[in-house]
Amino acid sequence: MLLSQSPLRAAIIFSIAALTSLTLFTATTAQARTTAIAYTAELQAPVEAAQEIIKDTVIRCTGTECIGGQSSSAPRTICAKIVDEFGPVASFAYKGEAFDAEALAKCND
Repeated sequence: MLLSQSPLRAAIIFSIAALTSLTLFTATTAQARTTAIAYTAELQAPVEAAQEIIKDTVIRCTGTECIGGQSSSAPRTICAKIVDEFGPVASFAYKGEAFDAEALAKCND
């Protein structure tokens, strides 16, 4: 039997391939889970679970809570588009910084 035909060698290669696949899958899944949430909004009225692509980012809303990842658009633009798609917002924040009352009023107009 040649070394290249050894069952032990085949088992080792399979194990390495399986561990590599598992490592890559875990890293990709962890990265997807830790993708920064840039936008958070509280809607004035609840909606059914929905998601929309707004200005190159996915916005997911469930009940009165909406979240979205980073976008190249200005936060005020994203806020206004959320209002257009899901209804008026009670609060809106970009990277943890909440809009003040004046910015929120403009967003809801």
